[in-house]
Amino acid sequence: MIVLGHRGYSAKYLENTLEALMKAIEAGADGVELDVRLSKDGEVVVSHDEDLKRLFGLDVKIRDATVSELKELTDGKMTTLREVFENISDDKIINIEIKEREAADAVLEISKKRKNLIFSSFDLDLLDEKFKGTKYGYLIDEENYGSIENFVERVEKELPYSLHIPYQAFELEYAVEVLRSFRKKGILVLVWTLNDSEIYRKIRGEIDGVITDEVELFVKLR
Repeated sequence: MIVLGHRGYSAKYLENTLEALMKAIEAGADGVELDVRLSKDGEVVVSHDEDLKRLFGLDVKIRDATVSELKELTDGKMTTLREVFENISDDKIINIEIKEREAADAVLEISKKRKNLIFSSFDLDLLDEKFKGTKYGYLIDEENYGSIENFVERVEKELPYSLHIPYQAFELEYAVEVLRSFRKKGILVLVWTLNDSEIYRKIRGEIDGVITDEVELFVKLR
């Protein structure tokens, strides 16, 4: 069972910071999930949100500030994907969620020498267009997959490396059946953001990994 720290070890540390990402690894995670965007100077920075409001109380958009400005504004907490690569060894999985299309080319360029990467996005077209030949995963919510028939057809045609599914989907019997068929084809099923041990015990036979805030709990549970 793969355990990935959601934005690092975000139950205990500020999400998507280098500290949170490294603490997830120290706690025994197989890797981390993180989000990326572009700064004003074209650097790939690690941030879920498009601005600094929620985490830092600042009305500043990521794309309107350079890396050095972002670091200054966040007291050094903003990190870049390059820095993550420098600090997390290549035997650990890094799931890079692409938050904006503009970041795709830069992400691919700086990721060339890394082995253990999974690229994911809610923009399924972007993945199919730009990430062929890599390990990429369809990130699914209640809106972006279209009809179930079209989704099944798409997966069978494109054969992504993984499917990243909200754990609530396992309440739907038809979804479980569809995911079972995909797993038989060798496609990994990862669930997000799973922090509940009881839910995990119910669905663990149907999944290959979890993306969780509660890293230590799930390292023990696996």
